[in-house]
Amino acid sequence: MKHLYKNFLRDRRAYTLNVAFYKRMVKAATGRDAAHFFQPAYANGQKIYDDHIFSTKYKERILQVIQRKPSSEHPVLRARKQIWDGQYDMLVLTLELSDAIKPALKKIIKAWLVDGTPFEDIQALLPQPSGVVYKNTGPLPTVNEDGA
Repeated sequence: MKHLYKNFLRDRRAYTLNVAFYKRMVKAATGRDAAHFFQPAYANGQKIYDDHIFSTKYKERILQVIQRKPSSEHPVLRARKQIWDGQYDMLVLTLELSDAIKPALKKIIKAWLVDGTPFEDIQALLPQPSGVVYKNTGPLPTVNEDGA
């Protein structure tokens, strides 16, 4: 299995290319350019380079991608649903980007943003683990909470 953009947290060029990868995926699914929903910069304009690598809003749905540093030899793609600001359904994908999950990722992005697929059906599109338990080897990232 080949991990994609595996140095994205250490190399700004890789990070930028990685963000462009997600933008291309969203544009392929929606036909529109993707704009960040959560701003990737501090109030002073300094760009944020962290594992909350991509977010966008299309119609009344939000997609957020949290990309982990590769540490598994098996595909890692998990999903959870949140309600943002009391009004928007948000799909949060946590993944290690690899060639193995890329086809499922394309399907999930289209299903969530374009087709309006319910979260319960999105779960069926996730790769099924083969007895592998994902261990987070790093500190937990800050999660954007509803209205807080």
